[in-house]
Amino acid sequence: MNYVTTIGLEVHVQLKTRSKMFCSSPVEFGAEPNTHTCPVCLGLPGALPVMNHEALRMTVLTGLMLGCDIAPLCKFDRKNYFYPDMPKNYQISQYDMPLCTNGVVPLHDLAYPKDAQKNIVTPDKEVHLVRIHLEEDVAKSFHFENSTGIDFNRAGTPLMEIVTQPEINSPEEAFAFLASLKQILIYGAVSDADMEKGQLRCDCNISVRPESQTELGAKIEIKNLNSISGVRRALAYEVRRQSLRWRMAKHFSKRHVVGMTQPAKRFSCAQKNSRMIIATSRIPILCR
Repeated sequence: MNYVTTIGLEVHVQLKTRSKMFCSSPVEFGAEPNTHTCPVCLGLPGALPVMNHEALRMTVLTGLMLGCDIAPLCKFDRKNYFYPDMPKNYQISQYDMPLCTNGVVPLHDLAYPKDAQKNIVTPDKEVHLVRIHLEEDVAKSFHFENSTGIDFNRAGTPLMEIVTQPEINSPEEAFAFLASLKQILIYGAVSDADMEKGQLRCDCNISVRPESQTELGAKIEIKNLNSISGVRRALAYEVRRQSLRWRMAKHFSKRHVVGMTQPAKRFSCAQKNSRMIIATSRIPILCR
């Protein structure tokens, strides 16, 4: 039996601004932990956000480069959740009125992995976008053996989220999409898109169904992948896994691949030059 793979991507891009999304704290990778913070990005009572105009301009520029429709009116919303890396207990994001909608990313032949460039199933394919919206990034967690440290330098960094239609049909096409998008972002000077620094991260939604079935299969989400080759490998594994389950006639429901959780424990921060903030709530531990 033949199977059809359907993939949609959510790509998070850190914008190339000098300051954060809603405050004047600088954006700098590799600085000493918790040195680029202020009452706004730490969510202290009474602190009021002021929007970064340059982040807005860069998001609109990205929409223009990708052929999006630019909204004449947009707004920001609160995405409420409690988690150690979100000091306000909510994220300022956009929900029903994003900055950009529609648009396309072309999949050029040279964007595919080299071992797949001679066997491209759909040459000159374009992947359509649902939306591009602007939000703020969260802090960075460091997981130790029995505890977790939080660095709030990244909290509040301007973050652009690009959401595709479920039009990608193979891990190789996902690779080509990310390679093409990364090149556009770099040449447009809106982001360095350095995945090793977390400036471009990807969530993958994938479902596999028999060719004779019109309804999409159960959606599995693989979160926070930070390399293009890693996205390809993760999707290839998931295609094999879901195809095997179909062959075994075992159905499965929608789920997220995020691993297990365990409570973090407080530990001493007496070490020299240590500025980590320790989380004592439940934290995620990624598992294979």
